Amino acid sequence: MPPRIARLCTCVGLLLVIHAAPAATSAQARSSLQRRPTFWGQVALGAAGASGTADSGFYASAISAAVQVRHFVFMGRVASIGTPDGHRMDEAGLLAGIASPPAVFHGAIAAGLGVAKDPRDSSVIALPIEAQLSWRPIPWAGLGARVFANVNSLTNFGGVTLVLQLGRLRE
Repeated sequence: MPPRIARLCTCVGLLLVIHAAPAATSAQARSSLQRRPTFWGQVALGAAGASGTADSGFYASAISAAVQVRHFVFMGRVASIGTPDGHRMDEAGLLAGIASPPAVFHGAIAAGLGVAKDPRDSSVIALPIEAQLSWRPIPWAGLGARVFANVNSLTNFGGVTLVLQLGRLRE
């Protein structure tokens, strides 16, 4: 290799090492900060469907609170689906699952136990399931999409909603 190219490669290598050293230090600092739990509240609105019904045009809504410790997410939610004519299913549940590290793009999937209630005031134990993907452009607010389901002996239901998240979403 000609000496001129060798010196150029050496200089480029040194510049990369010098540039990477502060980045690694700040990445380590950021990593230790991200070990702090993140938490958020969210409001969701969208469309849904239920098994065993001829109705179409269900709307879905939910309010939930979540905390993430490392890759584990814990969530409490109250969800509802309904039609304008009053056919409705409600659910309250506690979910646990896994999530990606707190970052600009965030994903989570969780399942748990809940109680589902129909319009006749019949209540049963239910299995709520949820997956979400969100975009968090600023550390305290984000927008996302949520896919959810509820498996129970009254009427299984599920849907897709848009989500607004507020809280400590990332560092």
